[in-house]
Amino acid sequence: MKGIRKLSTGKKFLMSLLATTVSIVLTFGTTAIIDRKKQRAEKREMVLMVMYDMRESLRECEQCQENMDAFCDLQVDMVAHPEKFSASATNLLVNIPVLHYTTTTENIFKSNIETISTIGNILFVESVSTFYDFRARYKNDVMEPFQGYTSIQNYKGLSEFDAPYYAYFGGMYYNIMKREFEECMALMKVSEEDLDVF
Repeated sequence: MKGIRKLSTGKKFLMSLLATTVSIVLTFGTTAIIDRKKQRAEKREMVLMVMYDMRESLRECEQCQENMDAFCDLQVDMVAHPEKFSASATNLLVNIPVLHYTTTTENIFKSNIETISTIGNILFVESVSTFYDFRARYKNDVMEPFQGYTSIQNYKGLSEFDAPYYAYFGGMYYNIMKREFEECMALMKVSEEDLDVF
């Protein structure tokens, strides 16, 4: 009888130990799964936020490029036909490109030290950084000088303005930004539909 009681007490202890172990494993395992899912959601949210900003910047730059091309075509026509200068001056001013974008997302991306660990893809981070660097160059090297040239109000100033120079460099910067954006889309498996939903 004594042996049976010891065995049943031993079984009870083992069953209790097993139940406690399973409970601990389930608790920590579930917590780990939930935390991992939350981290993936945060990562995806950050990636979509950055890529949405990149796409909208590209759209702005594309519009600026179209305006600069139209400006260049009109400039060539006006310089070739000085008699059209007065009649076409308004159209010329309409095609001066204006670049609008906010740097909020860029600042969050660049100032947050946890960006790299949250995203977990150094190639993506490098591509985004390159994109933002060229966006700043596009603004500083192309848009500001183009908009700052004020001598287009007379025939001589318009004929001396090298608008194709800015259109060329703007196109080059735009293509680099577009390439970096497409690389980011491929790296993070993000589609245009994902960005539309975001």
